[in-house]
Amino acid sequence: MSRVMRVKTLKNSLVLSILALSLAAAAAVAQPSADRIAEEMVNKYEESLSQIETLSMTIQVNEGGLIPDMTTRYVKKINENGTPYLDLENENDMEMDFSALAGSVDQMVELIRGAESITEERLNGTDTYKVYVNDSELLKTLDQSEMEMEEMEIVFDAATIWIEINSMNVRKIFMEQTVEGDKNMNMEMSLDDYREFSGYPVPMAMTMKIGGMSSQFSNEEIAEAREAMREMEEQLSQMPEAQREAIERQIKPQMEQFEQMLESGEGMTMNIAVTDVKVNE
Repeated sequence: MSRVMRVKTLKNSLVLSILALSLAAAAAVAQPSADRIAEEMVNKYEESLSQIETLSMTIQVNEGGLIPDMTTRYVKKINENGTPYLDLENENDMEMDFSALAGSVDQMVELIRGAESITEERLNGTDTYKVYVNDSELLKTLDQSEMEMEEMEIVFDAATIWIEINSMNVRKIFMEQTVEGDKNMNMEMSLDDYREFSGYPVPMAMTMKIGGMSSQFSNEEIAEAREAMREMEEQLSQMPEAQREAIERQIKPQMEQFEQMLESGEGMTMNIAVTDVKVNE
């Protein structure tokens, strides 16, 4: 009897081992490799540019705010790897390149291939690849032109990118940074409401949140900022009512957000809307 039980136990252990190996193999097959995801992104991007020669986008930052609408025009070019990409037509224009929104996807592909981990995650009802990168040398290669603030030294510590599985569109980016050697900041960009223009996907609504901004200011600078705000409020109080109300409608939301940032240490939020897209015009 004991021998029969040992044989059964051995068989059961063998079956469980085979089952575990099968499940592990199935999971490995179900989870695409970094190279496969990167290749799929390149293929999707090339396909999306097949009908594009020029593309112009107009964005509005914080509706009703002080920042005027901005239009940037791109032209299609081919890089040394034979991959098409969108480049600024005028180098003096502001580049609205929020990770593969425009421009070459080469950096995004390199981040995917150098990722510490790639998992699947449900994000706001959408199936995504969650790509986590913490390779300091790789992160140094990122274009920091859009993150420059005066002469601040900004180092990217880690990046997390959520890529929609079906479309390969970037849905969210979270960047962790160190500023001036010892101050922590983070930037979160959400990209929503994608629409296609001649096959090219554009996120019509974007939200950028910057955390840790208040840590970049000294107590003296914060005091000066509060004094400047008090002086501005005093000047507004002396204006004719109609003029005061018109100006307050424009600047009050920004003033309140800045004051909240100083008081709570929370970050700043920018809502960006693409209001116009023109293709091949």
